[in-house]
Amino acid sequence: MEPTDAAEALIAHAVDAVSSARTLVESARLLRDGEGGSVAIGTGPYPARPLMTRAVRKLSTERPGLQVSVVGGAASDLLAALVRRDLDFVVCDTSKAEESSFAAEIDSEPLPAEPLALVVGADHPLAGIPEPSPAQVTAHPFVLPPPAPVGRRVLTRSLDPANRSTRVPFYEVESTAACLEVVADQRSVTLIPVSLARQECPMRGLVFRTAGPGQATHDGIHVLRGRTPGASARIARDAVLTQASAIAAEDRRWQRIAGTGWQR
Repeated sequence: MEPTDAAEALIAHAVDAVSSARTLVESARLLRDGEGGSVAIGTGPYPARPLMTRAVRKLSTERPGLQVSVVGGAASDLLAALVRRDLDFVVCDTSKAEESSFAAEIDSEPLPAEPLALVVGADHPLAGIPEPSPAQVTAHPFVLPPPAPVGRRVLTRSLDPANRSTRVPFYEVESTAACLEVVADQRSVTLIPVSLARQECPMRGLVFRTAGPGQATHDGIHVLRGRTPGASARIARDAVLTQASAIAAEDRRWQRIAGTGWQR
């Protein structure tokens, strides 16, 4: 037996009513004790590191009593979980929310865009080319987490508008960390946020450079429209916003010093 549409709507309202009551209790406890509470956050592959790890670290320091659960996965699954009220908010590419079947039920708040870095092995053929062209880059297989954190068609056009046969990605692996392990083959290439490249490439023996115009993250914080966030969710959201702004400022300072060439 399946519930009718009207029943589904009533169930959703009942869940919201219970959630609102819990929010009031939680807010009162936080105001009184400054501790307790819990928050569940969904994250796409690009914001998972270092944005979400930095946000959790900040919460661990400033709100040690707040329990935080960060769930990774495909944007479609995370947004579905948001609509089911299993998650308080989701951090992922804004296009995923805009194109979702749940778009009418979701409000999005853009985060500062972060440049993407093109990453290859230190002995990769591209590493010896000071300014590789889009055609030279797309001659090598791309490895990205599934589904591609940025739209495949947009990514292909921005990499090499003249090459409509480019298959991006050629390899799909579960995370940005796995992508970095694959590019050690000295054959493939990947795109990750510059902040992650700066953190990971030196210790992995990889080289990177900013990927060029149009290659940037387009992440946002997505919440369920009409749902009042609890105190814990608001605190966690503020931590994400703070860290996103800090990462953007750090990237700008780094770019002024490093320039556009290959970095080790």
